[in-house]
Amino acid sequence: MTRGQQVLGRIALGLLVIGVVIQLGAILWGGAVYPGYDHARQHISELGATGAVTGAAVSWWGFVPSGLFMGSFCLIATWMLRRSGLAVTACLMLGWYGITLSAAGVYPCEFECARSEITFNAMMHDLFGGTGYLTGIIGMGLAGLWARASCASWLAALGAVCVIIAVAGFGAIIVETEFGGLFQRGLEGAIAVFLLAFGWALANGRLTPPRNATAAG
Repeated sequence: MTRGQQVLGRIALGLLVIGVVIQLGAILWGGAVYPGYDHARQHISELGATGAVTGAAVSWWGFVPSGLFMGSFCLIATWMLRRSGLAVTACLMLGWYGITLSAAGVYPCEFECARSEITFNAMMHDLFGGTGYLTGIIGMGLAGLWARASCASWLAALGAVCVIIAVAGFGAIIVETEFGGLFQRGLEGAIAVFLLAFGWALANGRLTPPRNATAAG
């Protein structure tokens, strides 16, 4: 790993950490300010919803910047791992998750994310949110699969665990379980944990492209 790659990797990790901290901070702050908010039963999107007391702040100062920082990390990772098609695909899918997080802030759902009235913003919110979660899950799986032959082979096991948790959370959101908020936080948390681990490995030169990267990609 060259000096330039080390610097770039650390910049990427820094951007990712900032994005995760902003996201977590927005959720914790929003939940504390929002009257009667229940983290276990209410979705994160309700904090940034139109008409919510925390709506504009959480959407524009939370969702939008955090997604941009995460997406920027994934783009840098894509460039650094460009020799492998599989790694590039995984990073771009994870990057789309970040972009859709920002888009969900630009297109907030209606108050309490109620579905009684389907608006353009609500449809776009669901579209970006759904595709973002889906590509995030697939991206984790592909990244873990690719990392098996690298110096961070432990990412494969971590990726498998995070994918299982994320799939359970995504499924719970779709069927609208009572504790949907808790499951969603499990989903978001799993992606964040994997991204941070992936970012750490990238910054420390542990994601050395395997010899069969071309064939695998």
